[in-house]
Amino acid sequence: MEILIRPLCAGDVSAAAAIEAAVPDGWSENGVRGALESDAARCFFALAGGEGAGFAAFTCAGGEANLDALSVAPAWRRRGVARALLTHALAQLAGEGAGEAFLEVRASNAPAQALYRSLGFIQIGIRKGFYTNPREDAVLMRKELCRG
Repeated sequence: MEILIRPLCAGDVSAAAAIEAAVPDGWSENGVRGALESDAARCFFALAGGEGAGFAAFTCAGGEANLDALSVAPAWRRRGVARALLTHALAQLAGEGAGEAFLEVRASNAPAQALYRSLGFIQIGIRKGFYTNPREDAVLMRKELCRG
């Protein structure tokens, strides 16, 4: 199965919002559109099997990239979409000058933490009560990027 990663475009907003709707604290269509329109945001869209399979959004400033949203459509989970999205996005962001990337992940989300560790992220802290739906701590992770 081929996974195509490309920048999010205006025509993808509804599909990305539908993917986000399947995760706790997922972004609304307005949230996805707002990220797309932000100069500091970098948004990526994954296509697999001819359909929207995943969405990732980063905020970039001061040589840092922060993963704000990452979601995969339920039908495409555990099939390499998140890994492909992150691998592509992190390489792109490093090429744009980001020297490090940060993210928060639910403390209970062991599969996501394992994915992030496999990509070189390390835990650097805990954010108490970071998530609200449901209330949960976040694990703060960081990765040094090789600049292109």
